[in-house]
Amino acid sequence: MIVTLRTTLLAALAALLVVPASAQTPDAVARRLQQRYGAIQSLQATFTQTAGGQRLQGTLSVRDEAFRLDLGDQVLVTDGATLWSYSRDDDQVVVQDYEPARVGFNVGQLFTNYLDVFRVTGATTATVGGARHDVLTLRPRQSGSSVRDVTLYVRSSDAIPTRVRVHDTNGGTLAFDLRDVQRNPRLPASTFRFAAPSGTEVVDLR
Repeated sequence: MIVTLRTTLLAALAALLVVPASAQTPDAVARRLQQRYGAIQSLQATFTQTAGGQRLQGTLSVRDEAFRLDLGDQVLVTDGATLWSYSRDDDQVVVQDYEPARVGFNVGQLFTNYLDVFRVTGATTATVGGARHDVLTLRPRQSGSSVRDVTLYVRSSDAIPTRVRVHDTNGGTLAFDLRDVQRNPRLPASTFRFAAPSGTEVVDLR
């Protein structure tokens, strides 16, 4: 469960850049992105994840430190304090305290103050699907992270994240592509809690 969580937590780190990245230092770009990103309080999207020849599709919802990832046969949900890992195939949900250090970073910070989590090592622009994107290369500030570096692609015209590339410390690469992104959708509190279906085995590790 934790492996899948680790490879999908970076789903929507994005912001709007108002001047060309090439005209600024990476740190200046990052600060500008952080300022613009403050307007995003919640996010919802569908995604395709490709890693190691395996392709997964799912949906993502995030608000502050809480998130919900639905990968079809697996659902990962946290309200920022408790993590529910549900397997539809096994008809089992594992409940444990949510410890961001176990996955290398705090997903909530990625949506509020990612400069506390990452340092910027590069900033540039790229054209993806015919649209101009602003691109940041980031490395974790904290040692011991399973993530070596992250490349983020943000569509310049509307601040929509469309692509994340994650390189782990074992040499693996995760390709993460977003679509149908909604910024600041109204998400009820129940989105970030998990109610086990009747008959589901509950393994409580708290």
